[in-house]
Amino acid sequence: MRGSQTFALLTAVMLGMVAPAWGESLQVTVTTTPGTGNYAPRNIVAVWVEDSSGAFVKTISRWANSRKQHLVAWQAKAGTADADAVSGATRQNHTAPLTITWDLKNKANTIVPDGTYTIRMESTDLNANQAAQNHQGTFTFVKGPAAQMQSALSNGGFTNVSIAYSPQAASASCNNGVVDATELCDPSVAGSCPSTCADSGDACRPSVLVGVAASCTAECAVQPITTCIDGDGCCADGCDVSTDEDCVDGGGSGTEITGGCSTSSGASLMFALGLLAIASGSRRRRR
Repeated sequence: MRGSQTFALLTAVMLGMVAPAWGESLQVTVTTTPGTGNYAPRNIVAVWVEDSSGAFVKTISRWANSRKQHLVAWQAKAGTADADAVSGATRQNHTAPLTITWDLKNKANTIVPDGTYTIRMESTDLNANQAAQNHQGTFTFVKGPAAQMQSALSNGGFTNVSIAYSPQAASASCNNGVVDATELCDPSVAGSCPSTCADSGDACRPSVLVGVAASCTAECAVQPITTCIDGDGCCADGCDVSTDEDCVDGGGSGTEITGGCSTSSGASLMFALGLLAIASGSRRRRR
């Protein structure tokens, strides 16, 4: 870690912006601004994370309950069944800034791989039915071996935004030639820290590299696909041909997590026709 990055992280810890913990963490502080809706100054807010492809990762905070359907952009990404990170009910005003902490885990409770992520925010004080009616903020950060500190950001009706990312620190025994009980690997033990991951054989459950070798946390972990994305070979649960081209006949991996959309193949069609022929022959013999 570079000196300036270390200083920024230590400063954030001293200011109470980042918890001094060994595990990875992201802490966001933001101030919302009033709109012109009929509920003002009362407002509802959602904060969620998307990956570099725009796929939904997880809701990390939400101040909304009965009116959450008016957070239109969030609802479109999270879906109606999402129940993550309920921080509170409708907010009464915009006076107090919001503080959100994320442990870098997705909805499947798995650490997300290194890369660029987008923190999206939405707030409203009206019964919105279009995302354009609401305040929407977009901010990015990079998950990796280096700590980051961003401050004094503003976007889409969200002001005084600070983003502090703390990577997972190495244990005191990391790189000592032994994979200790608190470590997943050790760079000085040949072959213990993966740099790539083998194909899992299941397009809906790919194996991806998470953690960092330098902190003895690198490992290959299965990351189930839960979003509808064209061209990834997976027809995930809840997807169909209208939302994912992999759900066409013969598409998908054939090993969806919980069924996904139905797919068919020549073999399955021949099997079905065979059963039909057997049943038909049985009826003729009984006559």
